[in-house]
Amino acid sequence: MDFNFKKPSHLAALLLLLGSLALFIAYPVFSLYYSAPITSLYTESMTSFQRLTIEVILLLTQLFFVFIGLIIIPILWYTLVNRISLKEMFARVQLKQEEWDLALLWGVITVIFAFALIVMIGLIYMYVTNIDTKTLSNIPDLQLLFSIPSLYILVTLQPFCEEFFYRGFLFEKITKMTSPFIAIVITSVLFGISHLSYTHAYAAVTAFILGLLLALVVLKTKNLFSAIFAHVVINIVSLTLFIYGTSFWM
Repeated sequence: MDFNFKKPSHLAALLLLLGSLALFIAYPVFSLYYSAPITSLYTESMTSFQRLTIEVILLLTQLFFVFIGLIIIPILWYTLVNRISLKEMFARVQLKQEEWDLALLWGVITVIFAFALIVMIGLIYMYVTNIDTKTLSNIPDLQLLFSIPSLYILVTLQPFCEEFFYRGFLFEKITKMTSPFIAIVITSVLFGISHLSYTHAYAAVTAFILGLLLALVVLKTKNLFSAIFAHVVINIVSLTLFIYGTSFWM
């Protein structure tokens, strides 16, 4: 094991990693019970420029924290603790250029399985709980803060960071300490928890299922790009279906 509690640089890396876990995993759990529902920051008296300025700041802030917490902090761990090069980091998280066609094929297969499972689980969930279908997605909450173009930017860019952290960095570390099976379960649970929100615990269930599929495809292909591709496609298609579905039924 490379980590050494006696080394200040290692302790610094640990504190940064704990901070990232607190922000993306512990905070969603806390907000599920103690945060107020999301409300729009915009008022009718605002000009278009003011709304655009606030939205751009929110978007850049969101992407900044995601990039720092899910990519930069793992890179710092690899640098300070493991002391390996960027090329070795990419090898460990299985960011490979080889066999793109195979990674793409398995990514497509994962997308198909993901939507089939999500639809089935959604129908079961609605039947058992009698819940309003509008609460099965956190997109309405996001629409209070972001316009449709900003949402597409988020759902396209954020998966790169999430896959690097969950199916790349954490998967590699947990696999080394235990086994791939345990790594799949733990990273999927953490990924699910990170998607908890104030009124939409269902999002955590679907994220857990998605996490399992994405981890399995990485284990199968030995290529993180398969999971990144699948994750991006699932996000974009889900957002598009929600937007057009909402417009159709209104």
